[in-house]
Amino acid sequence: MSDDDTVDEEVPVTALDHPLLLGLLRHWEAKRGTRSLPARADFRPEEMQKFLSHIFLVDVESEPRRFRFRLIGTEIVTSYGVELTGQYTDRIQPPAYRVMVERHYGEVVDSARPMVHRMRFSENPGKVHQLMRLALPLSDDGARVNMLMMASIFDRSLALLRERQRAVSAAAG
Repeated sequence: MSDDDTVDEEVPVTALDHPLLLGLLRHWEAKRGTRSLPARADFRPEEMQKFLSHIFLVDVESEPRRFRFRLIGTEIVTSYGVELTGQYTDRIQPPAYRVMVERHYGEVVDSARPMVHRMRFSENPGKVHQLMRLALPLSDDGARVNMLMMASIFDRSLALLRERQRAVSAAAG
């Protein structure tokens, strides 16, 4: 991954305008109420149907700090083409993207605040990911971030490309 291929931009939460991501942020804020952070238990799947395919949950471990994918929505798996549920971030490829992801996750944990990132990276020639990700901190004790709830929205042209690639693979197989 070269610098020419990579975009890593933090977007102010106040500038968030994608309806799905903005809706999830508002839902998180409503669940938080007057507390610093909401807990995972505050969120009920039946209240979040429109978000679920775009959401992934990441457990935050400490000593040493590690991140493990607890749940990954179908849109995320489809867009990346790999299922990482139950795996740690050290399985993310390419390595430069893993470093960026772990830095983003660490920033959310350390700041205990929502963050939005716009990213573009290449896995290999012809396989470019463009996405916007909202990361929301969760805490079982109201102080220490022990889980991240995230949602990613992928570039439409990438989604269309993936559909064509799947159709070609299905026809060939």
